[in-house]
Amino acid sequence: MRSGACRPRAYLQQQDYDRAISDFGDGLALDAGNATAFYGRGVAYEGKKNQDRATQDYDAAIKLDPRNVKALSNRAAIYADQRAYERALEDNNRVVELEPDQAGGYVARGLTYARRGDFEYALRDFDRAVALDAKSAIALFNRGRVYFSKGEIDRAIRDYDAAIDIGPKHASAFESRGFAYLSQGQIDRAIADYDAAVQLDAKRATSLYGRGFAKLKKGDASGPDDIAAAKAIKPDIASVFDQSGVK
Repeated sequence: MRSGACRPRAYLQQQDYDRAISDFGDGLALDAGNATAFYGRGVAYEGKKNQDRATQDYDAAIKLDPRNVKALSNRAAIYADQRAYERALEDNNRVVELEPDQAGGYVARGLTYARRGDFEYALRDFDRAVALDAKSAIALFNRGRVYFSKGEIDRAIRDYDAAIDIGPKHASAFESRGFAYLSQGQIDRAIADYDAAVQLDAKRATSLYGRGFAKLKKGDASGPDDIAAAKAIKPDIASVFDQSGVK
């Protein structure tokens, strides 16, 4: 596959997943021991939302190259998405063992712990990630989310502040900080953050709904328009937002 090795990668960048899968498959027909091709095809299958086929290819890549951090990381994320947390953590742990000085492995494992509800373990990993890379907006953001889940709202806001300072185009951080402000009754600040999130991504249903909810609490007549726009994007957004407990 060497002469055409760049083409399937280009297809991945273009999100032309079918062509990428075809090209990686052609390469594997010539060299069935190419771990990189199995990994690349796995990424393409993930792009097509086919987690089972992606996992099969990551399995093959890891069997050929047990130190393939990218394949281990992606397989861990799939396992976590499927709530197979023990399997996810096995891969997360292996990544940390292979790259103990890289923040990304700790962030990924922290996310798995957070999804499992093991907040203290998650915080430990996010702390380690921040210690390794103080400019890791993703570590700060996700640590903030864990603090919010623990009811430590002020600490969550401080981490969201730091994440936004580092990555001012981090729409999720604006959205999460807006929600934190909303939970504290700081309506104007919540609206400002939801405004920023929507400016960065006009299709963020949660931000639109949150802004509409905040506007209604303030008596702003434009609130229902935001809520209607959010429901047009995500019809079940009201139930998702209601689960938060914010009234």
